[in-house]
Amino acid sequence: MTLFKKPWKLADGFLFGGALILAGFIVQIAAGPVDWGLVSSPVNLILLSALLAVLAVAFVNRGKSGFLAWLGSSSAAVPAISCTLLLTIVMGLTAQIPERGWLGSMTTFWPFVLCYVWLTVVVGLVALNHMPLLGKTWRVVPSVLLHLGFFVTLVCAALGSADKKDLEMTIHEGETETLAVADDGTSYDTGLSVRLNDFTMETYPSGMPKRFASDVLVRDKSGKETAAVIEVNKPLEVGGWKMYQYGYDEEAGTESTVSVLELVKDPWLPFVYAGIFMMLAGAFCLLVTGFKREVWK
Repeated sequence: MTLFKKPWKLADGFLFGGALILAGFIVQIAAGPVDWGLVSSPVNLILLSALLAVLAVAFVNRGKSGFLAWLGSSSAAVPAISCTLLLTIVMGLTAQIPERGWLGSMTTFWPFVLCYVWLTVVVGLVALNHMPLLGKTWRVVPSVLLHLGFFVTLVCAALGSADKKDLEMTIHEGETETLAVADDGTSYDTGLSVRLNDFTMETYPSGMPKRFASDVLVRDKSGKETAAVIEVNKPLEVGGWKMYQYGYDEEAGTESTVSVLELVKDPWLPFVYAGIFMMLAGAFCLLVTGFKREVWK
């Protein structure tokens, strides 16, 4: 097709972005918002494999198609960043309450998701385009680290969101609990056995809570036991979960024998951190190489 063989320019990128946003509106009307629950493991791993395969094919064939060559260029990066940033600003200015309509849940809004995917593809191709130069000059190292780190962060933050669990566990003193509940009321077996030995609370003279904490004994799937005191801003990490002190029986106050813990699991978070670290390393290398060029002028 001539459309995909001809050289693409910056203006074409903004037209492509507009068309993508329009397509997103059409899909939103026809199919409803994005259901991220459908891409939980192993679906997200399959999607990741498909994305990497698409990037590999696009990279290998970039010399045969003006469109594929454009996708890995600044002429695609500028409009992709612009469109995604515009929708991100809208998200920042709009209360993210799903009941308020499309703009109240931007992460499930098809125009935003499609622009996010477009940006991810562009960043991935730019990183691939720079990699063959690594054997020729070390000056591309900062660019590779920046773009590859950005790609890893974008991909893992999106695909990993489906596997993230944020649950509440309510335990009475002297009892043991294994189940926790999501916002929608669904119960999950956490794989942990949590016994609440004691719940304590300290208050200010005015009666306002000063400190409240849970003395717990936690057993993971392997049978390993961990004794700890969980309090606000001092979570316990065990069995892949982070356990936070969340609440208590407010009616009973200082006499509460009930503790509410928040359990959070995000298995993709280490990869997000790795991507951020790569970007920081790339930025540092860029500063160093830029400084050296100035010195040796």
